[in-house]
Amino acid sequence: MNGGGMSLKLRDEVLMLIDSKREDDFWDFKVKYHSNSADLLHDIICMANNRVDRDAYIIFGVVDRTYEVVGVSNDENRRTQQQMIDFLKDKKFVSGIRPKVELRNLIIADQEVDVLIIKNSTETPYYLTEDYDIQGRRVRANYIYTRVGDTNTDINKSTDINNVEYLWKKRFLLTRSPFEQVMKLLANKSEWKRNEDTYYHVYNPEFTITISEDDETRTKSEFYAYSLTDSSTTYRNLSINYFGTQLYGDLIVFLDGGRYCTPTPEWGFLFFGEHRVNHDYALKYFTKDSPSYKLNKFLYDDNNQEASFARRCFFEVVLLFEDDFEKDSFFTYVEQYNEIFIDRFNSLDRGFSWIEVDNHRHQENIVSRLKTGEVLNQMLSDFRSIH
Repeated sequence: MNGGGMSLKLRDEVLMLIDSKREDDFWDFKVKYHSNSADLLHDIICMANNRVDRDAYIIFGVVDRTYEVVGVSNDENRRTQQQMIDFLKDKKFVSGIRPKVELRNLIIADQEVDVLIIKNSTETPYYLTEDYDIQGRRVRANYIYTRVGDTNTDINKSTDINNVEYLWKKRFLLTRSPFEQVMKLLANKSEWKRNEDTYYHVYNPEFTITISEDDETRTKSEFYAYSLTDSSTTYRNLSINYFGTQLYGDLIVFLDGGRYCTPTPEWGFLFFGEHRVNHDYALKYFTKDSPSYKLNKFLYDDNNQEASFARRCFFEVVLLFEDDFEKDSFFTYVEQYNEIFIDRFNSLDRGFSWIEVDNHRHQENIVSRLKTGEVLNQMLSDFRSIH
């Protein structure tokens, strides 16, 4: 998790979990860090194999019975993120695939609380191929541990067969809907083959992606096209299908004379006035967890230098958020500090003489949106650095 919005979201979620005064499938409170690293490894594996298919948290600095926040600033066993990663690095996991973790520090009730985030993955089940034995505690090879409710599988036992079956189904995406499956499959472009205007998945050919002519006549280029060398654009329709049934559709655009292809980004609007009737500034954005951004990455040819240059220019004026929470938090931040935005917007003085359109008003509109995107990207960097 990166960025100011992510920190705010995590803190709000941890506060909610503390207020619930219980532990459950994906969170566990620890008054302090583990003194025995075998217990730490066991807890991480249990959380990585959780049954709720989401990121899991080990929250250090909270008493697990009274839920009092005591912090970890004086904990002699406290670890850094790098120490956590190094700790997992030399453990003998099956196929060399180990849980991905991230350690975040939060200030809650004037105390430092550390949250170890164990990332959700479809690479389950995680288990060792070699015992890890230290100080009388042993994490056993070929034992599959998980967490059900607020209880971890005992370190001396393997979980029940129904839990093992679930974790293997998760690996093969059998717990996901067809739409969720194809969104996951998009991440590995090497497993897709292209036949003219159709992509199909090599191992799951029931999933196809087709590109077809756009039914509407679109003659104007969006403002972001003018951040590229060639402002010409061509629109097409994209359809993701499962056994011929459309799961998802999107409008895509070929930019920079066809060098770069992307789904069209979403519109966003800033309101600086009191009544919020008419927006003051318009922008375009993606969120990283959206289908359109996953398709953006899928359609991008990172081996093509011209496409790489076009993509960099594109994202200088189009914003990219981690998720909707970060987007909404950032919009609130910009509206709160709108004087900074306006000052930077007005001081961004370039000729934009290369923009050739049908009338002066249209040109002013394009210039305004180019400047808006560039200034907002600057402010997004500031926002992430202070949150």
